[in-house]
Amino acid sequence: MLAADKLLLQSNLKRNATELKEKEFRLHHDNFSAVGTQAAVLAGFAVAALVELDVPAHTSAFLQFCFFVSTIVSLAANLQCVASTTCVSVWGSSLALRGPDGSVLKAVESMFQERRRIFCLFAVGVVAVHSAAMFASMIVMRLEAAVVSTLILAYSLYRLIVYSQKLYTRFHYDESDTVNFDDIFSGIYGSMPSIKKLGKGADKADLEA
Repeated sequence: MLAADKLLLQSNLKRNATELKEKEFRLHHDNFSAVGTQAAVLAGFAVAALVELDVPAHTSAFLQFCFFVSTIVSLAANLQCVASTTCVSVWGSSLALRGPDGSVLKAVESMFQERRRIFCLFAVGVVAVHSAAMFASMIVMRLEAAVVSTLILAYSLYRLIVYSQKLYTRFHYDESDTVNFDDIFSGIYGSMPSIKKLGKGADKADLEA
């Protein structure tokens, strides 16, 4: 009787702790989905620029080089971002739902570790889109319009970088201060007997513990 009550208590504690961890999993999943969607849009802009922009024959080789390199960098970074978010979301969800005990923890920690790389790829893609738009303005516009458009895009990029740093500072926190459930999960998985073992017949010491 006591062994059954103990197993029930541990099972309820494990379920409740896992539900708390699932909130963090959904947070990462939703963030990756949002970033991946925006990266796909930017990748579409890069493809459209490569296909639709008609570069005049008299354009300097330097401007053509800068434009095409910026566009390709934007396309590559955003496609990598889309692919990374897709793989992390799909495989992370599969691991969390269908994996063995402790899979939710592994999925959440793995998604957290991939977060910085994915955000950096997205940032590179955004900067490259701005750069490509600047060089495209110099290629297809008259001098006056090109200067004004380039200044506007340069100021937009500057404000974006400054604002991003401001938001990062405002929302930044020390990772050591975060709420974690390591002590709970370590206690659960370290002390909980396997159901399979009890089903086959645990020894008397296990049942009386």
